[in-house]
Amino acid sequence: MKNFFLFVGLTFLIVLPIHSASACAVCFGDPNSQMTKGAIAGVLLLLGVVGSVLGGIVAVSFTWIARARQLEKSTGVEQSV
Repeated sequence: MKNFFLFVGLTFLIVLPIHSASACAVCFGDPNSQMTKGAIAGVLLLLGVVGSVLGGIVAVSFTWIARARQLEKSTGVEQSV
């Protein structure tokens, strides 16, 4: 319980001074500047990387499911999950 109150207290200390935060040059600046275009390209690249990794995980999962079903059919033994 002591750790919980410590966590909550530290969270408030971190979150409270956020009102003084300012926008960066990309958010505050010209939408047609090279810096903004570069930031947008970087975000799209990172979304592509994350999407590819998650898509690979999903593909491997479906492959494992299909192989488990094939193994179950070929051996005739039903495996419990």
